[in-house]
Amino acid sequence: MSDEEEFTDRVLGRVLAHLPAAPAPPGFEARLLAAYDAFQARRHAGFFGALRVAAEAVWPGAPLWAPLSAFACALVLGAGIGAAMPSAATQHTDFSLEKPATFTLALADQQ
Repeated sequence: MSDEEEFTDRVLGRVLAHLPAAPAPPGFEARLLAAYDAFQARRHAGFFGALRVAAEAVWPGAPLWAPLSAFACALVLGAGIGAAMPSAATQHTDFSLEKPATFTLALADQQ
């Protein structure tokens, strides 16, 4: 740590030491602990509890069917596009390592 960083840390430490401590709002600790207990209860509720926790992480406050249907639509759309687009393996190219390259970047050669 350089001298400038040490000086900054000392000055910041002194400034923060003189600030008054902000009290937590009444009932904050109780609400925090209740939310944690509810989270733990849902997490240990088996497969559907884990599914609910994952859905809450993706789309907070929505019913369970909303993130699941969005995922299903994305899956169907992606599978449909993947099935409709031609594969790179089915496209025929005249590339060979035995022949010299015959391409150019000049516009006059493109016809």
